[in-house]
Amino acid sequence: MNSPISKGTRSSLRWKVNDSLITGISAIDTMIPVGRGQRQLIIGDRSTGKTSIFIMILIISSYFSFCSSIYSLGSKRILCIYIGINQNLSKIYKLINYLYYSLLFLLLSTHSSSTTLLSFIISLVGIAFIERLRDRGYDCCICYDDCIQHAKSYRQISLILSKIPSRDAYPADIFNIHSSLLERSSKINKSINKYYSLSSITSLPIIQTINSDITDFIATNIISITDGQFYLDKKLFLNTQRPSIDSALSVSRIGSSAQSQ
Repeated sequence: MNSPISKGTRSSLRWKVNDSLITGISAIDTMIPVGRGQRQLIIGDRSTGKTSIFIMILIISSYFSFCSSIYSLGSKRILCIYIGINQNLSKIYKLINYLYYSLLFLLLSTHSSSTTLLSFIISLVGIAFIERLRDRGYDCCICYDDCIQHAKSYRQISLILSKIPSRDAYPADIFNIHSSLLERSSKINKSINKYYSLSSITSLPIIQTINSDITDFIATNIISITDGQFYLDKKLFLNTQRPSIDSALSVSRIGSSAQSQ
C-alpha cells in the first residue's frame, strides 16, 4: 500500500519540534531537553551508559506516557524501536530480559557473525517500519546502536563493489548514507494531509568513541547531521556519576522549544 505522502509535498509535511520528550533523567529534562521529532546523538566511550539512556526513555515512554494517554493528560504514547548493529549476543540477551515486560517496544538486531549486507540493511528496515507506524499517527523513537558498525558494514560493501575509498578507507558517500537515514526523522504537520496527526520520529543514534576522541571521521559527520549530542565522559562514569553526561560538551539545538512546562 502506497503512502499518502506525495513527492511534491514531502518537504512541506515537516513541522517545528515543540513537544517535549520526557526521558526521566533530570540532567536531560532540565538542561538538555529533547523534543519529539529531534535527532539527538549519544556519544561516548565503551561502557559509559549510552544504551542505558535509551532504556530509560523506553521505560518512561512505556509507563508514564501510557498512563498519561489513558487519563487524557495531553501526552501521546511512544513506540520505541531498538536497532542493534553487530551487537554481542550477551548484550541482546540482557536487553530482552530487562525489558521483557515493557510496553510498545520492538527490537531488531544483528550479531557479530551476521552477514555484512544484513548489518547494513537492518537500519533501513527499521526506519521503513517505523515510518509506517508514524503514518498511522504514532509518536516513535528509534535508536541506532551504533553508527560506527553501520559505517564499517557499508565500507566493506563499497570495497567489494570497487568504490574509490576516501578518508579512513570509507567511501565518499558515507555522509550521504547517514544523512539520508537520519533526515527521515521529523514531526509531521497535520494540516497538510487528512491522513496524519502530529506524529513524529525521534532518532537517537549512538557513536562509540575510542579514548574520548570525538574528532573521528564518522563521529564528526553524525554530529553535523544531528540536532545535538549527549557526551558521556568516562572519567565521570568512573567517579560514580550516573548518567555521566558532560554538560560542557553536550548540547541540544532545539533548546527551549522542547522544554517541558
